[in-house]
Amino acid sequence: MLSFSSVMIFWILSSLPGGLGIDLGTSVSSFSPTDQGYDQRFRTPGVSYGLVATLDAPGAIVFHLGGEYFTKKVSSGWDGEVSSMLFWAFPCGQLGVMDGFSVFAGPGIVGVNGSYSGTDDFGSYVEADGTSIGFAAAVGTDIILWGPLSARLEYRHSWMDLKSDRVKKDGAETVVYPAAETDLGYSQYIFGLNVQLSTVGD
Repeated sequence: MLSFSSVMIFWILSSLPGGLGIDLGTSVSSFSPTDQGYDQRFRTPGVSYGLVATLDAPGAIVFHLGGEYFTKKVSSGWDGEVSSMLFWAFPCGQLGVMDGFSVFAGPGIVGVNGSYSGTDDFGSYVEADGTSIGFAAAVGTDIILWGPLSARLEYRHSWMDLKSDRVKKDGAETVVYPAAETDLGYSQYIFGLNVQLSTVGD
């Protein structure tokens, strides 16, 4: 359900001269945690899949919104699973280089809700979950392929930490003191396909 503030933002943008373009699409990306310790234990990097929306306001600002799902399941030599839902919003500056080709860049806010399960270094089966919010930067390009269909190539890097003070070890809840801090920063190379649905405010 949309909040009052999001409805007001949408109304203000749509009432600006020139209208507001609305694109919807899907994305697939190579998802790589910043912490190199994930590579061996979690068999990362992996692949994430997402849904994206673009609000193309009049002028040089474009708003990228969306969410994506990342999972890494049991593989050879590892008995665990990592899964997460990521949500993000990027107000980006956009520059049209030539007809049908533009570049963009900007900062953003990212959030994650995820869970982990697997055997730790001491032989205990650990289960944990949590939610965190961080910051990110993105740079990329949009290319119009045909009519309302466009492709997006993007690189994104985020900075985010998560503190956990409770986990399950071998099925029993355990208090962690001091709270364990986990680096959830990541980088992505993203490919997306978007379709322009409408322009409002004209």
